[in-house]
Amino acid sequence: MSPTGIREQKKSKRYKSIVLTAEKLFLENGLDTVQMQDVADAEGIGIATLFRYFPKKDKLIVAVAVNNLANKVEHFEKIASKNVSSFERVEQILDYLMEHSTNPLSNSMRFREAFESYASFAQKPLEDIDDYLDIQKIITQILMKIIEDGKLDGSIRSNVSVKEALITIINAFGNFGSNIALKAPISYLEEDIAPVIQQTLLKEMLLSYIRP
Repeated sequence: MSPTGIREQKKSKRYKSIVLTAEKLFLENGLDTVQMQDVADAEGIGIATLFRYFPKKDKLIVAVAVNNLANKVEHFEKIASKNVSSFERVEQILDYLMEHSTNPLSNSMRFREAFESYASFAQKPLEDIDDYLDIQKIITQILMKIIEDGKLDGSIRSNVSVKEALITIINAFGNFGSNIALKAPISYLEEDIAPVIQQTLLKEMLLSYIRP
């Protein structure tokens, strides 16, 4: 299929519906357990139709991951374009990440954790993984806009490497948040500190590091 044909296919309602159906099944049963026939049955289509969209299971898994991560781009762009200081935008991004990692109804964090674990154990790079990496690059570019704004408005201290500091903050906060949120049901007792409290403390520590 030509690149143009692939792009048009990805815009179709059926393509999007298959991706959402697959994500639901992957979350319920695990990436390894779900078979292509399971997805076809749940979507109400024949297996041949499913393979026309996704010739391999790994291509479907990556498509779900790309859709999952792409949903964040719009939120990050909205925050980056706000007419507030760079520091405030960083704080709002951390608030957004915290809200989604502690919300039990949000499946995006759970799926990304499962996907990145699955990809790391794959014997060779997953087909179409570059699509996922491209979305990560877009998010990085959005964050870089905030960095550049911070240099101009003076809301982020100038005696640190702003780029490395901001990227580290986002990665550390996101990874910490997803980790404690996922483990909370099995590893936290009543007397332990609630995950949201831990995230709030980490947020304040990270923000204090870049505050002028």
